[in-house]
Amino acid sequence: MAQVGIREFDAKAMYYESIGENYAGYQIKKTLDISLLSPEKKYVIKPDMLFGKRGKRGLLGLKLDKNGVNNWLHNKLHSKVNIDGVDGELDVFLAEEFSPLTKEYYISFSQDRDGDTLTFSSEGGIDIEENWNKTTSIVLSPLSNLHKTDLEKIGIDESSLQKIITKLWNFYRNYGFVYLEINPLGVDKNGNFIIVDMVAKVDNCEFFRQKDHWKTLELPQSFGYKENKKEKYIRELDAQTGASMKFKILNKDAEIWTLLAGGGGSLVITDTLGSLGFADEIGNYGELSGNPDRENTREYTRALIEQMLENNIKGKYLIIAGAIANFTKIDTTFAGIIDILEEKAVELQEQKIQILVRRGGLNDKKGLTIIKEACDRLGLPIKIANSDIYMTDILKEITL
Repeated sequence: MAQVGIREFDAKAMYYESIGENYAGYQIKKTLDISLLSPEKKYVIKPDMLFGKRGKRGLLGLKLDKNGVNNWLHNKLHSKVNIDGVDGELDVFLAEEFSPLTKEYYISFSQDRDGDTLTFSSEGGIDIEENWNKTTSIVLSPLSNLHKTDLEKIGIDESSLQKIITKLWNFYRNYGFVYLEINPLGVDKNGNFIIVDMVAKVDNCEFFRQKDHWKTLELPQSFGYKENKKEKYIRELDAQTGASMKFKILNKDAEIWTLLAGGGGSLVITDTLGSLGFADEIGNYGELSGNPDRENTREYTRALIEQMLENNIKGKYLIIAGAIANFTKIDTTFAGIIDILEEKAVELQEQKIQILVRRGGLNDKKGLTIIKEACDRLGLPIKIANSDIYMTDILKEITL
């Protein structure tokens, strides 16, 4: 499981859909999008790019008419800013109708090993961090529902407030979220609740289970991150298949590159490499799982190996590993990997790439045999381990 932030626009749109209502916000990516706004209303506009404290950073347009939004956007669109030491460009914004508030609450739901934590404060708003001692929390089992008595335990007694928090809780639980924060949850002069700011993170492994809810949900990169061609290619490939294909470059000049199966296995191997003192030499984080076919495995492997070969460092390691597969056919995936080892054999030989393999599961004996035979035939040094040894033991072969 990986926690991935999503845009506020998407989170709010899904929430209102979950309660059978239409969301009245507007995603703004170009000045032409402003034409959708009404000249009769006042708006709030802000960047929607996975960072917070937009008001304190001077990145909030407040109580603006349509022309005011246009002028504000003209100054901010594609402007360069530094957020917590990271430089980036502002190119996605959210505009919503402005509503004066008479009360502000804070509410969040978060998932951890102990269960789901609900945190509440009757004093929400931009200074919530400075007033964190005024929040109260309760931890709920993943198997339990949220009850009125749970809310009363943390000081939520008002019926209307209980109802909207329950709606938000059901949304959080049923839509694949691991974190959901509303700050503030405002109240207007007519007593209506207004979701002013919403921060949301999803479990990216939920894509296929949540396909009816998420539809074409975008999982954007963190602010300032510049996706390269290989990462983009794998991301687009991942969206087209039922398998899971993830690839992110950590250090393009590294000496250890990984082709890993399974989200849990990939995390364990990456963490173990770090604990062995190789944290600065890990080239990528990735995952290839969910029974990918030969073609998809071939395309993933080609992108990874081409990226690995770019730095020209000799003696690099390519680690092909994972836990014991439950339904991934090892021989099929290894056939796709072998296709690219054959295609790139000359470059791999020139850079003296060393291949370490540890896999187990369906057809593992056949898979390990064919990749060993292929590497021997191609003159590529390889060391093989099956599921008789622990998953990370193969990493002891690394001698940088």
